[in-house]
Amino acid sequence: MRYVLIGAIVVVAGSSPGAADPPHEAAAEIDRLFRAAWDKEEVTPTDDADDAEYLRRLYLDLAGRIPAVSEVRDFLADQSPNKRSHLVDLLLDSPASVRHFTTALRNALIPQANSQPQFRALIPGFEAWLWQHISEGRPYDQIVRDIITTELNTNNGSALLSTTSPDAFFLVRELKPENLASGTARAFLGVRLDCAQCHDHPFDKWRQNQFWNMAAFYSGFSRPDDENADNPAMMRNMTEKTDARTINVPGTEDVVPAVYLTGLEPDWADDSKTPRQMLADWVVDSENPYFARMAVNRLWAQFFGSGIVDPVDDFSDANPPSHPQVLDLLAQEFVSSGFDVKHVVRVITATKVYQLSGRQTHASQAEPSHFSRAALRGLTPEQFFDSVAEAVGYYQPYRSDNPFVVDMNSSRARFLDLFRNNVESPLERETTILQALAMMNGDFINVATSLDDSQTLRAIAEFPAMSDEQKLETLFLAVLSRRPSAKEQRHFGEYLSSGGAAENSQAALSDVFWALLNSSEFLLNH
Repeated sequence: MRYVLIGAIVVVAGSSPGAADPPHEAAAEIDRLFRAAWDKEEVTPTDDADDAEYLRRLYLDLAGRIPAVSEVRDFLADQSPNKRSHLVDLLLDSPASVRHFTTALRNALIPQANSQPQFRALIPGFEAWLWQHISEGRPYDQIVRDIITTELNTNNGSALLSTTSPDAFFLVRELKPENLASGTARAFLGVRLDCAQCHDHPFDKWRQNQFWNMAAFYSGFSRPDDENADNPAMMRNMTEKTDARTINVPGTEDVVPAVYLTGLEPDWADDSKTPRQMLADWVVDSENPYFARMAVNRLWAQFFGSGIVDPVDDFSDANPPSHPQVLDLLAQEFVSSGFDVKHVVRVITATKVYQLSGRQTHASQAEPSHFSRAALRGLTPEQFFDSVAEAVGYYQPYRSDNPFVVDMNSSRARFLDLFRNNVESPLERETTILQALAMMNGDFINVATSLDDSQTLRAIAEFPAMSDEQKLETLFLAVLSRRPSAKEQRHFGEYLSSGGAAENSQAALSDVFWALLNSSEFLLNH
């Protein structure tokens, strides 16, 4: 594939589905575009991230946790020139990566399950369905098509809460055409139609009729309006008229047909397809101006904290992309690869832009949209708990029959509930006083950092041939994925040799472990 710059537009010559370039070629072109943008804006990018910084960031972005001590040691000792790309391949093929992408996609597609308790029970079935599709390597367009066209079992309420299904996408939106229209547009196209439901959008090009044109694709759903209507488990006796192609606009006498957002009308000549199937065909079409760009923008945000269009689901004339050429190039790569998420991940992680340090070395690096340094991000609740579990050696209970079963009394469930934060951008994620108290004095952390219960701490404390210096280094590797600086080695080394406040070497080791877990550095991706 050749990248040709014509004016301000990147044209990808010779592209076709399934014919994407090797990741390093697309990555090199992205780096060239960023260098040109930095020169134009007089931005000086920061230094490259060292191996330890890159390793921790990559594990958090791909595996949803920090690396184990052995993984840190192996990577830092590896002298091969391609070790970073090899690690990307290794993590992409790991169950941890499948789980992390499953969680990230679930959060994006059914955010109501986090913010509204009545929908929490829908999470396991939806995550199990996503897990199956992602682990099987299904392309993203197929996943989206299967969600939009799923055959809901609407005759039995209990079936709606099946073990493995994408029904939650519909149930959190209460099977209402208007909710499904805005949800589909926002989740898969990055278009915020909500404000056009009752009137023409005040700040964007969307008109009220366009909103209801989109809702008409879902107009076949009908359910009784009863007191249990908002309870997913009680949504019984629902029906779907699969040939419904129009919808009444509430409060008016207008009846509008199903029409795509681009203004194109569906070709209803094929009677074998339902309106939802027709909608799915258009949404995932390679020529759709929104679908691929929205998908790669969300992936970019997963690795950088903010999208090239930010917020990630707000593609509008009033919110242009910061680097449109990069966005278009990534979208073309996505289409050419057959909507292969792993290919886009390989491209992004191969860029020098992703491999920059998070340290600010010049005033021009302050603006996040320049992507001239890695943005410091607070960990998601899932990343936070799974990283703590990795650091302390806590092995989480696992259900082989359903790994996504929700046990609200488990340490992980209580932790996620406490640390749940519904801010849109990870760059704005803040900790609360309750969260800080949970880390400093909570039962889980107190138990996890005790010599009796922490496998990590006990293994270090009881290793007979390990010096205090080696023990300290191992604690740093376990928690911060790096070796201590000379200053840290002196400061903490003196504390360990003195026995600390209790004048006990093992208690001092526990104190250092607790302090590292409560450090700002552990709370951030750094």
